[in-house]
Amino acid sequence: MSTPQNPDDGNMPQDPSDPQNPYAPTPPPYVAPSTPPPAVPPPAAPYGETPPAYPQQPAYGQQPAYGQQPAYPQQGYPQYGPPAPAQPSKGMAIAALIIAFLGCTVIGALVAIPLAVVVLVRSRGGENHGKGLAISAIIVALVSLAVTVVSVVALGLFISGLTDVNDLEAGDCITANGLTDAKADTIDTIKTVSCSDKHDGEVLATTTVTADMAKDFSSMDPSTTCGPAIDAAGKTALLTEDINVTALTGASPEEGDNIACVAYNADGSKLTSRLGT
Repeated sequence: MSTPQNPDDGNMPQDPSDPQNPYAPTPPPYVAPSTPPPAVPPPAAPYGETPPAYPQQPAYGQQPAYGQQPAYPQQGYPQYGPPAPAQPSKGMAIAALIIAFLGCTVIGALVAIPLAVVVLVRSRGGENHGKGLAISAIIVALVSLAVTVVSVVALGLFISGLTDVNDLEAGDCITANGLTDAKADTIDTIKTVSCSDKHDGEVLATTTVTADMAKDFSSMDPSTTCGPAIDAAGKTALLTEDINVTALTGASPEEGDNIACVAYNADGSKLTSRLGT
């Protein structure tokens, strides 16, 4: 039979947490919490120099102030310069060139040249406002002016070379539109030329329009009107079957106007000398 153990017996197991228990585990030795080593002050700057500033680190756990975001490196983007300036307008130069071409008159040239000059003045600053077009407009305008002037002078000389019926005299050799054309209703552009040159007719004699003739000159017969004058000039023998005679006067003859009795070849061919020579 087993004997119950005395609770005071030393062989009786003890509570491990009882400090009186000799068999309780020995607690680990107390270790004081480690402390950070004292901060080492930065080395002193040489005399007369300002010590370098050290960036201050935010306290542990401190958050940035409200509304502030931490700085991040920004991604680089290509930079684009301002747009290139627009090309200066060439409208005035184009207008000057068009006017110079289409005007073809003194007025067109007088408008185109000032416009082109304005363009050239503006282009002196280095910008191209249509300098080439302006120069072309000036050239075209000057050519147009020259052609116009030459044409006017030539027309004036031609008109000045024409002869009025009232100025014709016996013995004059003339050229005239419609003189040798039997179908022509009028005779115009009368011009006196040398009788040795080719000409349309020769004035055999002259007379004047009487009051009766002035009333209805278109119904007068040239032979009746010019016959007496040619006889008086002694040139009746020149009138042959190959020669016709017409009486030239103004479109609306009045009493006293000149009548030129002109002889010409019946077949319409040109004369090359005086009749009868």
